[in-house]
Amino acid sequence: MEKTTIANERTKRFFVRLRRIPGEHWYLATDSEKNVDSSDRTKIPDDLKTQDFLIDQISFFNKQIWYHFSCEGLSGWLPKRNIRKTFRRLDVEPIKQATQADIDNQCAALKMLLRDAGSQISDQALKQAVQKWRDSAEPLIGLRDLIISETHSIKDLNRVDFRQLNKQLLRRRPIVVRVAGVDNLKSSFIILTGFNRKLYYYNDPWTGRLESVSQNHLKKHWHHGNLEAISY
Repeated sequence: MEKTTIANERTKRFFVRLRRIPGEHWYLATDSEKNVDSSDRTKIPDDLKTQDFLIDQISFFNKQIWYHFSCEGLSGWLPKRNIRKTFRRLDVEPIKQATQADIDNQCAALKMLLRDAGSQISDQALKQAVQKWRDSAEPLIGLRDLIISETHSIKDLNRVDFRQLNKQLLRRRPIVVRVAGVDNLKSSFIILTGFNRKLYYYNDPWTGRLESVSQNHLKKHWHHGNLEAISY
């Protein structure tokens, strides 16, 4: 099997769910794609089939794409073809804003985005950059200098459709969104981390937790926030 391995990539961690398919779900019960044979195929326990599987590596071998997973003490390789295309959730640790002030809400959301890209910007430097942006009264894309300097790229998602948001999440890039009405706040930032058929997952700096919202409600809150969004 080793000779057929043409790509092996450590990736930012994300969660997937299994497709509903006839027959048994299985995985390769090995922590290496080398020297795999049919004896490594192991049935996934029924009580885990609806769980989220944490992915930390992607490989291409035996003419398929495989995800290395861990879930409830199990680990191994799942074939990508058995993974839902309508679910993705990024492993972005929530950060709770320091105070109720708008600038601390904005800093917490941006810190999650930048940390995901590997930035080590200090809290003081981040707050100074955000204050400069606030003083300029520019829209969200006005943070371009900060985003590019810390991540070396930028993605303007202002007024895009939800398909484009999903595409960015499938690229394993979280999204900062300006919303209004969430947590009964006139304006705030949240960071989108995933989606399924009906819901979007987001880290809420106000609560410091992973939350979820229906697409219709997110659309309403985003519209009231002038449909501004940014990623890297």
